[in-house]
Amino acid sequence: MPNLRRSAAGTAVLLAVLLPATGAATAGVNAETGAVAAERPWLDGTRSVAERVDLLLGEMTTDEKLNMVRGHGLALMPRGRVKAVPRLGIPELRMHDGPHGVSDVEGVTAFPAPITLAATWDPALARRFGAALGAEARGKGVNVHLAPAVDILRVPQSGRVWESFGEDPHLTSALAAQEVRGIRSRHVIPTVKHYVGNNQETDRMLVDARIDERTLREIYYPPFEAAVEAGAGAVMCAYNRVNGAYACENRRTLTEDLKESMGFTGWVMSDWLATRSGQKAARAGLDQAMPDDPLFSANLRLGLAAGTFPRARLDDMARRVLTPMIADGLFETRYGSPGREVRTAAHTALAREIAVSGTTLLKNRDGLLPLPKNTGSIAVIGTAAHDDVRITSAGSGRVLPPYVVTPYEGVEDRSGGAVTYTPGDGDGAAGLRAAADAAREADVAVVVVGLVTEEGKDRKDLRLPGNMDELVETVAAANPDTVVVLTSPAQVLMPWAGKVKAVVSSFLGGQELGNALAAVLFGDADPGGRLPMTVARRASDYPAGTRRQFPGVGLRQVYSEGLRVGYRHFDATGTEPLFPFGHGLSYTAFSYRGLSVSGSTVRVTVRNTGSRPGVAVPQLYLQFPGGAGEPPRQLRGFAKVRLAPGEAATVTFRLPERAFQIWRGGRWTTVPGRYTVHVGASSRDLPLRGTIRR
Repeated sequence: MPNLRRSAAGTAVLLAVLLPATGAATAGVNAETGAVAAERPWLDGTRSVAERVDLLLGEMTTDEKLNMVRGHGLALMPRGRVKAVPRLGIPELRMHDGPHGVSDVEGVTAFPAPITLAATWDPALARRFGAALGAEARGKGVNVHLAPAVDILRVPQSGRVWESFGEDPHLTSALAAQEVRGIRSRHVIPTVKHYVGNNQETDRMLVDARIDERTLREIYYPPFEAAVEAGAGAVMCAYNRVNGAYACENRRTLTEDLKESMGFTGWVMSDWLATRSGQKAARAGLDQAMPDDPLFSANLRLGLAAGTFPRARLDDMARRVLTPMIADGLFETRYGSPGREVRTAAHTALAREIAVSGTTLLKNRDGLLPLPKNTGSIAVIGTAAHDDVRITSAGSGRVLPPYVVTPYEGVEDRSGGAVTYTPGDGDGAAGLRAAADAAREADVAVVVVGLVTEEGKDRKDLRLPGNMDELVETVAAANPDTVVVLTSPAQVLMPWAGKVKAVVSSFLGGQELGNALAAVLFGDADPGGRLPMTVARRASDYPAGTRRQFPGVGLRQVYSEGLRVGYRHFDATGTEPLFPFGHGLSYTAFSYRGLSVSGSTVRVTVRNTGSRPGVAVPQLYLQFPGGAGEPPRQLRGFAKVRLAPGEAATVTFRLPERAFQIWRGGRWTTVPGRYTVHVGASSRDLPLRGTIRR
């Protein structure tokens, strides 16, 4: 993480001028006389980060170092604290969730969930989101934000898949890295989580994730590695065990892999109450027990006194906490307070932009969408359309929206015709009859269905709840022009998919859900989303999709599918998905032509061949030589381009050496041979092919 070692010259003085210092957290810079910096040289922003940390450590007592390695009390806001050290000008650490907004407090923006951001396939948008998230956290007095979550979507039943970026490590890495950079740009420390193997909520405090080393390195580690490279100052270790040892006292994963192999120089904090030991966890690589664990620091103190715990390790723990604090400007920056209103018009616009860009058109038979201007009447049906809207899920990442534009409200506001709302589901046969009547009398029926998931609990199955499936089939039978809108954090079964003309996924669209959905339905915006997951026809088609396979039996979850996660499994087994990874339709058409390969650089021309402006997401998949033992194809590059009718763009993919490597024999190795490059619109729509030799 070289950016944590960079010089901070000039930054502190500039921040002190722009953001006047107040209190112990910002007392380090006196722009007029420099007296404080002279007295406390570690507060001198003209010195390098490493030099400032060394100077500060040299002045700290053992008690002050022990202060840095545990939390001090749990409150609603912030969720975790580490006490300041006023004598040395060390500010208090204030930690808070969550992945799509500052959680469980008022006065913030409820952005779309990260799974919706994942559907945008837009790293630049992820960076802007991170900057907005960091700004609102900072305004609320938070200087350590507990995001992003980068847990790979291994099984769609998992209760927290909405907090992360889907099933592919390359897509997750690209988005998470930019979110980290965005958060840091607001002088807030990002915390990437949950390290590692946190892919289910069932028995999450005890389950042993049995994952072979190659699978860890190629599937589950890359997003953490990308976040580290982007400068994430903290990594949160998970509750579960990994190959026998608890994640927060696992020397192999924490010290050997994260700190030594990935070069992480920040600190490892525990998930809340995940610390199970004192010296054992610290020796394994845990640097900070959260949210409040006096026994942890007391155990270290006893070890220091008895000579059983090395003082150098305590110094390393304190150093790892202090390094990102200084690198990200926590000593100089002014932060807000929990009661502050931090919403802005720009953030509201960004929330809507993300929701539009992540809205994914899965099916559009006969060009039913976009709805024409002369659409006379629209029946909006389903409690998820208005009475029970799903924009967030439950748990530590839940955000309290200042308002919610429901799908019904968005459609009604945008439509020039008559719009009715009928709940339909949840009221038995009478509700279904009312839904059928409303659909029959309308020109177009829009059925909104969905579900929410929650931390600590996995879904029992992949069906929509209640009688939502029956509702869709009832409406489709009453009106052939039926659009189904899904508001769901992950895959659901769609037994009715062949009976409706259009299917749109909004995932969890945040407070501007209704406006964003209406913009897409009426063609004000092209549906910009692409699936960050594979949607199967049957639950048993997923690699770990049956109850027999998931959750683990006897508190053991064996990752027997290995590298075949998501679309890799479908490709390897020849299983036809309902909707493939990377899929998403536009209101226009695109051609892919002229693939050329020069060394490790691949170029392709994408042209809008339709009559409307639209969004294309060209994707590059790499097929390894036969001896590599890899799945058939793997995402290695993507881009998002907006093209006017007839416009063309040349998209360039530059593949780093790591793109050609596998983990073998304890190191990254390039397998010699012929690599086939596939480029197209999804993992199953790849018309162009080229060759790279290694």
